[in-house]
Amino acid sequence: MGNERPRYWFPLALLGFAQLLVVAFGGMWSGGWFAYAPAGGERHSFGYVGFHGVEMSREAAAALDRSFDIAAGRNDGWLFAVLAVYLGTVLFYAIRTKALRWWKVAAIALGGLVGIVLADLVGYWEFDLDGDTRSAILLTLGLAGLAWLERSVLVLVVAAAFVLCAVVFARGQLALVLSSLVVLAGAFAALLSRPKAAAEES
Repeated sequence: MGNERPRYWFPLALLGFAQLLVVAFGGMWSGGWFAYAPAGGERHSFGYVGFHGVEMSREAAAALDRSFDIAAGRNDGWLFAVLAVYLGTVLFYAIRTKALRWWKVAAIALGGLVGIVLADLVGYWEFDLDGDTRSAILLTLGLAGLAWLERSVLVLVVAAAFVLCAVVFARGQLALVLSSLVVLAGAFAALLSRPKAAAEES
């Protein structure tokens, strides 16, 4: 990398700001991805409204609401941040390295996006994990992979702190905020670090 600072500052910063955007605009997605899912706090989606002309009971409506929320919804669209951060990171590294042909970059990007979605579905179907936990685990695995790629102890520490904040110690919006602060601190630490070449010369 010459006199350049570590490249991993970008995916860390991108992740932090993406999650903060999810917190800021999360109300747009809360309640699920489906058009009939409510955007506010009240739950009316089916209630006593007839479904194909048949009135549903309160219990059946509540169960149907929960099934859609667990299967597709999550805390304010966290999965969108996962996909956006992965895609942005691939493009950033492709531009910086300038060694890959465009079709290879497209294949890596598309393959990774498909892999993330499949892993998310496996987490739901096989392990019955809620959406927030699935997103946090996917991001932690991504950070661990970045630490291996860059041979960075700093990123590995950030990954450990991230999973603690996003899964162990907090839930919901608080988990997003705390984990965002962790990765942003890691990004700033990378930007403030001395370039490798300069450190070796001294």
